[in-house]
Amino acid sequence: MKTPPPLTDTDINDIDMLLGAVPAPFETVDAVILDGYLAGVLVQPVMLTPEQYLPPIFGTEGMPEPGIPGWTEEQHDKLIGLIERRKEEILRGILENGWFDPIIPMMEEEDGKPAEGKGALEGLGYWAAGFEWALANFPQLEESSLAGVPDLLDSIWRHLPDQDETQKEMTKALDQEHPIRNLDEGIEQLVFDVVDLAEIGIAERHKVETVVRDQPKVRRNDPCPFGRCRKYKQCHGANAI
Repeated sequence: MKTPPPLTDTDINDIDMLLGAVPAPFETVDAVILDGYLAGVLVQPVMLTPEQYLPPIFGTEGMPEPGIPGWTEEQHDKLIGLIERRKEEILRGILENGWFDPIIPMMEEEDGKPAEGKGALEGLGYWAAGFEWALANFPQLEESSLAGVPDLLDSIWRHLPDQDETQKEMTKALDQEHPIRNLDEGIEQLVFDVVDLAEIGIAERHKVETVVRDQPKVRRNDPCPFGRCRKYKQCHGANAI
């Protein structure tokens, strides 16, 4: 299968506009929060299906049905297609390059000039909020007690605008020990934290899939157990993460 091209600025704007067009009572995230959310989905130690990870994008009311008043089937299909492309783009970057370009808003001062210093870092908070929303819906990683996870999460939570007292103390300590001087440094640290979490989560996913089985292991040329007529090596076994 041909790898789809990376999302363009127009694609990202389309995501934002389509998310904003979803009618009430759905309360969707925006493109930046969505980006953090998708990364939070990808680092989980369990494989999440679209039926699991798509509904929280639209708030707590589930997914809108295409064709309801104010939401056409064309809008729905385009949005879901773009979301899936972005998710695969992030995953491909993590697995192949150990890097992906997060969607981070460029903050501005009151006079319209680009924000500098700490003000420029505020954009990371919106992305981190999306990542937090993923972990709120899927707490498997945070509850896994896997080595390294708490420190990496603290490094991401330091960007959250709303923090409890424990997080504030941790952020203060991190700012003293590992200060972030500009937006480029903040983005680099954020991406490396996510890549490290993904490596931990995916490794655990493989471990669980290898050790815990409800049925005998499927051999390469056995009939596919998922009800398809092709050989196992041609379907799920070919692209498993």
